[in-house]
Amino acid sequence: MARALRFSLLVALPAALALAADNKPPAMDDQGATSVKDAKWVAPKAPEIPPGVMGSPIASDPNGPNVGYAKFAPGYTFPMHWHSFTEYTSVISGKMQFTVNGKTYDLEPGSYVVIPAKAHHLAKCLPGAECIAITRRAGPADYNWVK
Repeated sequence: MARALRFSLLVALPAALALAADNKPPAMDDQGATSVKDAKWVAPKAPEIPPGVMGSPIASDPNGPNVGYAKFAPGYTFPMHWHSFTEYTSVISGKMQFTVNGKTYDLEPGSYVVIPAKAHHLAKCLPGAECIAITRRAGPADYNWVK
């Protein structure tokens, strides 16, 4: 029994340390659970994204699908853009408006919106409270800005 425990620790501990060391999110199909209260918020690395939004990755595959939280300041508008892959978003807190291909949707906590690939869209966090959403993309996140 003690020998099996030592072997388990020899296998599990390095894996845990490696995960902690590289701080990468798990793969999309890895078993797991997460809570927004444990989110580690960071500003986006892309300089063209206006300040006022923060992200917290949940899971990602290299050059593939990803899922993560986004937090928007009250009154913030994420500019019109499109992605190469479909995006699926649920609002967790706050009230948001998504405009997708010219149609505006008013969303509150629990609401869900599907944004097809290449659909021009923007997101607004309405004044009064910050907004938190969870988004899954069917492929890598790319931002193609609409002028």
